[in-house]
Amino acid sequence: MRLEDVADYFALRRIAANPWETVRFRKTRRPGQVLAVRMRSGAPLLLRAESNDVHIFQRIFLRDEYRLARLPARLGCVVDLGANVGLFAVRVAPRADRVVCYEPVPANFAQLERNVASFPNVAIHREAVAGEAGTLRIYQPESDALSGRHSAYADVSAHMTARYDEVPARSLDEVFARNAVTACDLLKIDVEGSEYAILHGARDATLARVARIHGEYHDVAPDDPRTRIDAFAEFLRARGYAVEVVPHPRKPNLGLFFAARPELAR
Repeated sequence: MRLEDVADYFALRRIAANPWETVRFRKTRRPGQVLAVRMRSGAPLLLRAESNDVHIFQRIFLRDEYRLARLPARLGCVVDLGANVGLFAVRVAPRADRVVCYEPVPANFAQLERNVASFPNVAIHREAVAGEAGTLRIYQPESDALSGRHSAYADVSAHMTARYDEVPARSLDEVFARNAVTACDLLKIDVEGSEYAILHGARDATLARVARIHGEYHDVAPDDPRTRIDAFAEFLRARGYAVEVVPHPRKPNLGLFFAARPELAR
């Protein structure tokens, strides 16, 4: 057993009743299997063997990729763009007044629906969020093991295919209006390259309601200067956010960003 496995086991003991089974599932899973992580708070969390659910679970629950531990103990409204199968929503829901999730990929949405069923404060929408309302092509990765890689950009990685689903899309302005979001304590965004269009397309009045944005940025559309992280960070700073960028150690223009509006993020 690797040291990482031991560390994960002890971390899992605090949140799950079957930590060893969860650690072993990473190594022994076979196609078609589903692991029920028996969470100590809430219903079991279902992870699909042939997907990258396990990897995302590790990043969100064990590595705290979105830095939830640094936020206030109680949050108001959280908006989750790119909700995938609901792992972030399940992590944040017990401490939020409500969570509004958007996920356009049918297979991921079905799993999202199962995973958040026991949380009455979580609302889910099978739609994409984009720079403007309409329809959006969401390209499929080459393998189910890359189930978190669906993107509006066919060239987001070498593992994309030309196959796509055409899905309804909302702008961020619409998301806030349709869900009566007057104040957003946290906007989580992991949308495989659409983060630039979504935030550039939002009205300043909408962004002014968002205290914090925690998300991923991706290397897409290199000919569009808005998709370069330096320009993206400056765009957010110009709208009143303090921005921290955590780049990937090996890949260019890829990583995490954390933006906070000082007068709201207390």
